[in-house]
Amino acid sequence: MPGTLVQGRKAEARSTTCWVPIAPGLTPHGERHSHKMHMEEMGTPKVLMDERMGHIDGSVSARYSHVSDEMRIRLLTGLDRNWYAALDARMAMSPRSSVAVLDALLKSRAIQRAEQAKFG
Repeated sequence: MPGTLVQGRKAEARSTTCWVPIAPGLTPHGERHSHKMHMEEMGTPKVLMDERMGHIDGSVSARYSHVSDEMRIRLLTGLDRNWYAALDARMAMSPRSSVAVLDALLKSRAIQRAEQAKFG
């Protein structure tokens, strides 16, 4: 079951996922700051960043700012672009993974790229 810690003798051999940090000191809190940096690079409006980060802006300007569907679409487009760039970078290192979920994502991305190349 996803999120359930595999315990007991030879647990490493039975697990399909590794929750070890990919970089020293990388924490969920650090990931939030990284996400904010990516949103800033994409030019995401502050009101949408605050909403996604769970921040409440009590300023007068925030009272009159609202998140629009177009803002969300631009953000999702940018996040998709980042996601596919990350998968492409990972595929360049190795097209396969021993982690089943990542391996499936890499296979799917390879098929998608082949179709894009075929159909332009």
